[in-house]
Amino acid sequence: MKKLAVSLCLTALASAAFAQGTVNPANTAGTTFRTNGLALATGSGVTSGTAGGFFYEVLTAPSTVTTAGTSLVGLVDGTWSDTGLRMTNSTLASGGRENGPSGAGGIVNNWGAGVSQSFIVVGWSANLGSTWAQIASDLTGATLAGGMWSGGGFTNAVFSGNAFVGATTVQSAVSGQATGVGAFSLFGTTGTAAGTPITTSSDLFIVNVPEPTSFALAGLGMAAVLIFRRRK
Repeated sequence: MKKLAVSLCLTALASAAFAQGTVNPANTAGTTFRTNGLALATGSGVTSGTAGGFFYEVLTAPSTVTTAGTSLVGLVDGTWSDTGLRMTNSTLASGGRENGPSGAGGIVNNWGAGVSQSFIVVGWSANLGSTWAQIASDLTGATLAGGMWSGGGFTNAVFSGNAFVGATTVQSAVSGQATGVGAFSLFGTTGTAAGTPITTSSDLFIVNVPEPTSFALAGLGMAAVLIFRRRK
């Protein structure tokens, strides 16, 4: 029995090790993240140069998956898997840049070394939370329309006008060895034998949450309609 338990443990560890590869998540000046608040007339620009203001997470899926779906629904319906690789924005003066562990530190779970898989990078402002689990919860049931997020878990009015969520294009590549050898650069200008990096800038769209006064006015409006109907 003990031998069987040890064997199962070793098999599990071997499987876990096989399911890990490495990537280089740092982006470039030509692949910046931009906050897009045009829907609320707040303008558009690169994310803050202050470290810690934004977070980014790498997700992966089988290479046959080429989209995250409308309103990123694919990211929360089980199609995509979290690699556990999270980054934050850097203090580069140009803004819109992210930095994170690279080499042997750029470990991606659910993406075995030498395996070709699709990948996407999701970005969000830190006032929405610090983990992908929090963002995934907020995105469940949310919709992106007209450059604004609404519904889902985005219900806190403090986010209105100053919170952002977005994602890069979907690309496909082979991850490097767990030692960091052959780690694939997620951002770049051209494809290589290992795959195609993200080559364009990415928009993080504004989270639009009605202010408490808006909810109050809506409630008064409904009450007025009900009173009017009763009088008739």
